[in-house]
Amino acid sequence: MRPITIKWPNDAKIAVSFFVAFEAFEKFSQYRRGGDKPDYASLAYGEYGGRAGIWRVMETLSRNGVKGTIDTNGRVAEDFPDALKELQAAGHEIVGHGWVNDVYLTALEPQQEKELIKRTLQSLASVTGKRPVGWVSPGHRINEHTFDHLVEEGIYWSGDLFGPDIPEHRMINGKPLVIMPRLDYANDHSLIFHPKNSARVYFESFKTAFDYLYAEGQAGSPKLIDALVHAHIGGRPNIIGVFEECIRYAKGFKDVWFCTKGEIAKWYLDNYVRA
Repeated sequence: MRPITIKWPNDAKIAVSFFVAFEAFEKFSQYRRGGDKPDYASLAYGEYGGRAGIWRVMETLSRNGVKGTIDTNGRVAEDFPDALKELQAAGHEIVGHGWVNDVYLTALEPQQEKELIKRTLQSLASVTGKRPVGWVSPGHRINEHTFDHLVEEGIYWSGDLFGPDIPEHRMINGKPLVIMPRLDYANDHSLIFHPKNSARVYFESFKTAFDYLYAEGQAGSPKLIDALVHAHIGGRPNIIGVFEECIRYAKGFKDVWFCTKGEIAKWYLDNYVRA
């Protein structure tokens, strides 16, 4: 079956969102994964996100007049509340991302998972004054209970599954949950940090995907694309420049909808999900 044809606001040819992972860690970051004991060098690498990277990302988004979708661990509200408040005040979308990024939902019993999701959302709301409506699980690791728990807590979109360059939805206990597809066409972790590629790979991958998807939109089948950076990885000066280059490249085209993931999900719910 062919994917459905999506129409964006103002007949945009493509929807573009800028994705930022703002993460906290309990024992280790992606720098060096460890065991049961804290790895302080790895933790310090992760703390760069709140101490420097997120501020650089905010400046980049502001300079280019776009809003970001910010995957945010619950502990960030405790460790870096000033940054979280400023993100909220600037109009960026705050998204639930687990309590810390090195504790996966799949490692928890169902009741523990339910409580962690609630705790995360309450922690973020305690600083921003608003509960998130979107969720991305640490490591995109979910189980058969996760979507039930998310819908119960008022989440209406998830970014945990790969998909066909457009939103989809599933009915969970009688309620629609929008699946915002994980794309990875521009991801600082999978393209640069883990394989140790040049930062230029990030922009070239985004450009290639953008050009192809934009052409599909011109042909009458609009899609979506995102560019993802982690505040503690892509917020560093050797990568933030190519992230900004992606923003400026997309802004060089007409008929582009710059939006948050939540805005896309809401549009999809309002226009493509029958009551």
